[in-house]
Amino acid sequence: IIVAALMTSRDYLARERYSWVRAGQSGLSARIQGEQRLETLGDNVLEFLAQFMGARAGAIYLREGDGRFRRFSGYALAADAGDALIRPGDGLLGQAAKERRALRVSDVPEHYLDVASALGRSKARELLIAPAIVDGAVHAVIELGFLRAIHPADEELFERVSETLAIAVRASKDRTRLEELLEETQRQAEELQAQQEELRVSNEELEEQGRVLKESQAQLESQQAELEQTNSHLEEQTQLLEHQKDELARAQQVLGEKAEELERSNQYKSEFLANMSHELRTPLNSTLILAKLLADNKDGNLSEQQVKFAQTIASAGNDLLTLINDILDLSKIEAGQVEVAPESLPLAETIEGMVRGVEPIAQQKKLKLTLSIEPGVPERIGTDPQRFGQIVRNLLSNALKFTANGEVALRVFAGGDDTVSFSVRDTGIGIAESQLEIIFEAFRQADGSTHRRYGGTGLGLSISRDLARLLGGDISVHSTPGEGSVFTLTLPIVYAGRNDTVHTPLPPPAPKPPREALPPLPRAGTPPAPASLDDDRERLAADARTILVIEDDARFAAILRDLAHELGFQCIVTQTAGDGLAAAAMYRPSAIVLDMNLPDHSGLGVLDQLKHNPQTRHIPVHVASVADYTHEALERGAIGYALKPVKREQLVAAFRRLEAKFTQSLRRVLVVEDDERQRDSICELLVSDDVQIVAVASAGDALAQLRATTFDCMVMGLNLPDFSGYELLDRMGEQGEVAFPPIIVYTGRSLGADEEQRLRRHSKSIIIKDARSPERLLDEVTLFLHQVEAKLPLERQRMLKAVRDRDETLSGRRVLVVEDDVRNIFALTSVLEPKGVKIEIARNGLEALAALDRSRASKAAAIDLVLMDIMMPEMDGLTAMREIRKRSEFKKLPIIALTAKAMQDDQEKCRAAGASDYIAKPLDVEKLLSLVRVWMPK
Repeated sequence: IIVAALMTSRDYLARERYSWVRAGQSGLSARIQGEQRLETLGDNVLEFLAQFMGARAGAIYLREGDGRFRRFSGYALAADAGDALIRPGDGLLGQAAKERRALRVSDVPEHYLDVASALGRSKARELLIAPAIVDGAVHAVIELGFLRAIHPADEELFERVSETLAIAVRASKDRTRLEELLEETQRQAEELQAQQEELRVSNEELEEQGRVLKESQAQLESQQAELEQTNSHLEEQTQLLEHQKDELARAQQVLGEKAEELERSNQYKSEFLANMSHELRTPLNSTLILAKLLADNKDGNLSEQQVKFAQTIASAGNDLLTLINDILDLSKIEAGQVEVAPESLPLAETIEGMVRGVEPIAQQKKLKLTLSIEPGVPERIGTDPQRFGQIVRNLLSNALKFTANGEVALRVFAGGDDTVSFSVRDTGIGIAESQLEIIFEAFRQADGSTHRRYGGTGLGLSISRDLARLLGGDISVHSTPGEGSVFTLTLPIVYAGRNDTVHTPLPPPAPKPPREALPPLPRAGTPPAPASLDDDRERLAADARTILVIEDDARFAAILRDLAHELGFQCIVTQTAGDGLAAAAMYRPSAIVLDMNLPDHSGLGVLDQLKHNPQTRHIPVHVASVADYTHEALERGAIGYALKPVKREQLVAAFRRLEAKFTQSLRRVLVVEDDERQRDSICELLVSDDVQIVAVASAGDALAQLRATTFDCMVMGLNLPDFSGYELLDRMGEQGEVAFPPIIVYTGRSLGADEEQRLRRHSKSIIIKDARSPERLLDEVTLFLHQVEAKLPLERQRMLKAVRDRDETLSGRRVLVVEDDVRNIFALTSVLEPKGVKIEIARNGLEALAALDRSRASKAAAIDLVLMDIMMPEMDGLTAMREIRKRSEFKKLPIIALTAKAMQDDQEKCRAAGASDYIAKPLDVEKLLSLVRVWMPK
């Protein structure tokens, strides 16, 4: 009975489980019937299974195209539920998908699957994970969490609905894909419809265009008949043009050949002029140098007549040099190598300066020279000052040359179209109308016969007209034989470019009341060029405090001029070394502000020439430059050095220092010497009414004096009783309250290289020289005291002249002269050997290199400086300088390039090849000696 009861109960339970599973199958099938999207399908499946099976949480994952499973629906999931993407094999769900079977998980880990509500959270006790499979492929995986134990009926239900669920998922996916395709098809259909509409419109337009084309074709057919007739005429003309084209091509070929020949001819001419310049300047160089040496008559062994002969030779040489320069100017203009550098010029001051420059000639010929500037003339004109001055001076010189009696008048008046005219009228011989154009041709004159009365080459007017056209203007002429001529230069007020047209001659200007003749130049000698900046040279007061500015930067020069005016000085401005030296000699300024990098000569050379000239050596000089030559400048007598850019406070301090120096009435000298007799002899040598000498015997006393008084110069020995001169200098540098004046080391022994180097450690603050004779000591002290040499006793003036003639800087130094012309060698030797220089000679670059190699054999044979000619046989000077600079032992050897070619880029080529400085032939003796002194190593 018990067995039967158990069997009956088991059968009942089996039927109940079967009924439950069938009910689940039926219910799920009902829930997934119809067209459902995947999200809706997932929600319905999970909702039914959770309610039917009593699950408290669940999720369903859909298989994607890449094989991963994406969760697309969930039931009662917590906010921090697991990953939404799972790969096969990852986790239990991935493993169930991989093994294609249901997994039952008991004793679920903490927080693996939480069942949460608003009031609390609990973990699921067991999990059931089952894949939905159809045709062997897993389409989805269902995961359910229970708070109870899972029954076999639960697993059986999952197995029964797996295929049904997979079919539903696949159908839903296919349906979704069909919907997407349908939408794409509809979109493409709409696009196709729009395109069809566009095609219809295009077809209508094409039909209209076709109709228009038919009409055009009819017109073209009628025109074609006309064109056929025209073409027949054109063919005939074409044949004629082809024939003319062939003739033109042949003519162009001939012209091309002529142009090449002309270009070669111009090249040969330029080379010929350059070489001829060298060949002319080379003998002229020695002629001028030797003539000057004879005219100076330093030995006093020439008679007055012989000195005049020498001066005549020098004058003739300078005339020849002027002719050479004119030929070179003409060749540069023809070759297009002349550049225009326009500046703003004060018109009245510039013209007056030019007239003053030729006034001595007018006075000599007893001609009246007048200048009139009419109302309406602009105050300033924008043009190239050098070329403008060259034209006006040439017109004035010509007028004075061809006028024997009467006057020469320069009239400045305003022209039309923003121009200004400069009319030079003379009462000279005049020019015939047939000769008016000839005079502007190179090498042509109105009177070109061999018995002509007036000399000259006929280049001046040709160069002047070409330069006038370069400046955008022109020159015209009106003349009557026997009555005189009027040459008129017309220039634009503001330079805008060159003018290559030939202007018709302007009518002669009506005569105007002339200005009174200008007063003579303040001093004899070569005047500086007219100022390019407005300065005070034409309105200097007799007792004026005058500052001379030698500065090529126009803007900085203007700043210095304005500051000088603000501080109560009058100011003269020059922009080249030559003009600066000329202005210093002519105007004798109270002080000078000097730049180092000047266009024609080094500022150190200018300073050297100023301090070697007894008339200018007392003038205090302050240097302002971008290049740092502080030691070199202070050693040559400058009172200060400022590196650009310079602040206004520094400039004011520099002007105040200059003022204090040239207004100083009493100068103080400190003598530090332990030997009483030597100390007394130094004091006796330096004593003067305007010099206060303080003599001490020890370094300690010297420091005490320096703390109490400011000295202008200090003379010291090296052997002192308490500590040496070296230690004295060190203590002076360490103690800020001690003034540091220029110091002259006066010793009877030669200083070694190490000793001199130790002394020169203080070179940024002081100047140290080893004066080895009383004369040289006097020369150095007067240099740093800025004493006027003319006010010294005659005996001391004689001593100073003797020491400068001996020139200790050059005495015993060895100079290599590299020159192939024996006349120039003789001239250079005549200049340098009297100064104590030992000359070695090389006739080309190869010999120069060999001489330098020999000089390395002993210290006594070492070359101190090289004078290098450029144009030499076998190896020229440029190549030789490059070879010298390649050798490390000659990297710092001073080389001064000498050239007679004088073309525009010579200076740049020489410096690029390694030259320290540059000087053009014919050599100016003083400039050459200045350069040699500047670059001679200590």
